[in-house]
Amino acid sequence: MTRTALPPGKPSFNKGGRRRVIHSMDLTRLTGSISGSAVLLFLFSLLFSGCKKTEQVPHETPTLIYEQPVAMDIPVTGSWVGHLDGVDNASIVPQITGYLQTQNYANGAIVKKGEVLFRIDDSTFKDQVSRAKATLEQAQAQLQQLNYDAEIYKPLAAENAISKQKYEDTRLSAIAAEAQVQQATAALALAEKNLSYTVLYAPFDGIAGISKTNIGDLVSPESGPLAVVSSVNPIRVNFAVTQQEWIQQAGKNGNEGVQTGSKLDITLKDGTKYPEQATVVAIDRAFNPQTGTIRVQANLPNADYLLRPGMFIMATARLPTVKNALTVPAKALLSTQGRFFVIALDENNHPSIIPVQAGTQLGDRQQVIPLKPGSLTPQSKVVVDGLLQAEMASRNPDARLKAVPASNQ
Repeated sequence: MTRTALPPGKPSFNKGGRRRVIHSMDLTRLTGSISGSAVLLFLFSLLFSGCKKTEQVPHETPTLIYEQPVAMDIPVTGSWVGHLDGVDNASIVPQITGYLQTQNYANGAIVKKGEVLFRIDDSTFKDQVSRAKATLEQAQAQLQQLNYDAEIYKPLAAENAISKQKYEDTRLSAIAAEAQVQQATAALALAEKNLSYTVLYAPFDGIAGISKTNIGDLVSPESGPLAVVSSVNPIRVNFAVTQQEWIQQAGKNGNEGVQTGSKLDITLKDGTKYPEQATVVAIDRAFNPQTGTIRVQANLPNADYLLRPGMFIMATARLPTVKNALTVPAKALLSTQGRFFVIALDENNHPSIIPVQAGTQLGDRQQVIPLKPGSLTPQSKVVVDGLLQAEMASRNPDARLKAVPASNQ
């Protein structure tokens, strides 16, 4: 197929009908005014410029900085966010069905044990007591008469003055009447008990919450509590200790952490230090596997009822001082997936990973407990700068790194 050359700048059209301009370039026109030697010189200059070698910058091994662990005495404290609750919390639930007649306390008031909180209309229950008493009296009278008749008939039947059947019927009727008396007695006791349920009392000293019902409402055991009373002097402190905190604070003897009888300093949410200390009264039997924590309860004096259930506090325990605790700069402690470690250099500056347990942090220093005894000592060289390079080099048994003590920096 023969292609027809178009003059420079002449438009053509593609299949879509769009116009395109084809520009041609005549190399003889471009080079016609340049001598052949100049062209060759230009081409050789391009060739040799592309053959120059790139100058290599020498790579220097980074210098690590290390410090030696320091043994020091660390005053240990444990702090936990907790919340307050009543030592006892009683829901005031009606035991009978009836109409609420009165509320005898002000919502949120301090109440005393035995104080009347609510009254339910008792007219129906008084009637039930009256009817039960009448039924019992009637049953008792009938029993008394049958017993009397049986006593009269017994000798007469023996002398055949009356038929033995008549005596036997009277005796059996007396037994049945005695059962009716017992039934009527139980019915009276139940009626009197229901009548007593029309008055609802405070079960202990405390604070009665806002009533959840209105005067005139029909209330019943199924309608839920009318109010809640909380015992708040002392008030209950609730918080949770993690497994890590528990182990760290237990100490070598295993009994140096929070335990029953431990004293706690209490700080309120606004930063105010509460004047009284709380006393730990209970520690749960087991850790919660979902949260990894164990529940702790303490009692806190609250004579002026300043503290209320639901408030948040900070509980702090002063624990025994850790003697000669091994510490490193906090920045030297690394962690992954909840496990802690430091990187130490041997005499040839080969880095090794040293698993540790993280203890108490004091300022910029971190207590560490080596999981393998003797793997970390005050003479060890712990990397504090260049941790990434040291960690990578620890995988190569032949790696040797430059390192200088932090005191030289």
